[in-house]
Amino acid sequence: MKLKRALGVAVVAVLASGGAAQADYPERSIGMMIPFSAGGGTDVPGRFFAAEMEKILGTDIVVSNVTGAGGTIGATQLSKAKADGYSLGFMPVGTTTTQPHLRKTSYNAESWAPICLVAQGPLYVTVLEDSPIKTVDDLIAKAKSGKVVTGGPPPGSLPHIAQAAVANAYGVKFNYIPHEGINEVAKSMLGGRVDMAIWFGDAKARFGLRPLAILDVERSAEFPDVPTMTELGQPVESFVWFGFFAPAGTPEAIVTKLSDACDKAANSDGFQDNMKKAKRQVRYMPRDEFAAFFKSQYEKNGALLKEAGLVK
Repeated sequence: MKLKRALGVAVVAVLASGGAAQADYPERSIGMMIPFSAGGGTDVPGRFFAAEMEKILGTDIVVSNVTGAGGTIGATQLSKAKADGYSLGFMPVGTTTTQPHLRKTSYNAESWAPICLVAQGPLYVTVLEDSPIKTVDDLIAKAKSGKVVTGGPPPGSLPHIAQAAVANAYGVKFNYIPHEGINEVAKSMLGGRVDMAIWFGDAKARFGLRPLAILDVERSAEFPDVPTMTELGQPVESFVWFGFFAPAGTPEAIVTKLSDACDKAANSDGFQDNMKKAKRQVRYMPRDEFAAFFKSQYEKNGALLKEAGLVK
């Protein structure tokens, strides 16, 4: 009887200490993994977001860029990390919902505890500012008479799928060259090795890339003279979103605390202003809503990849 009572007291003590640790979270710096290179399309909003989360949580957030294989190297490492709230990730739609279908990764939709959706943005068809390609019609004419080389992130990324969708809509083919990030794509364009890239609106300010069309149903306030693909007769739409994730099994209390902080960070003046200056769109979605959205995106993109013949 005494032994049972002692064991019971020990179990209660352990549970109590665990609850206290979660209540005190965070007690040290937090690591936030971004699965693409510094200065890239995921890194920019990720660092803006981390800066605001630091203020709200009252601790340092150490951002690490773990690149390679369409973001799957970083995501794989994160999925195997200790689920204690100190290893988190800021990841895009491609890494989390398309690459698992393409590469048969060790992680899947069940590997994560989605915390919140942070940002979303439409993609643009872009060329160099001084490119002889002035319109989408020029681009398609070149593709029909010769060869158009496009560049972007690894196969299975949204820019890769989007450029294929544009080519398919017009019945042409583009020669796609994978790059590690937009920095490398811009260098290839400046070197004359790539004609066109599908990217965000900040490509103009950062790399001097001129948008020819937006892959959206409405024109952008930043580029009101740039037509939509729908206006051009081809209703091709493509958005990239970015979410905040923890490994599956992270304690409920910690995920809740991170979710509450995420709400404040995504809606803060600092984050909103930085995103506006970077020509990026904030799209906040709370935890439960994001979890349902993420699951539907995972299933939908898997089906799209099969329809495109990219997955058997």
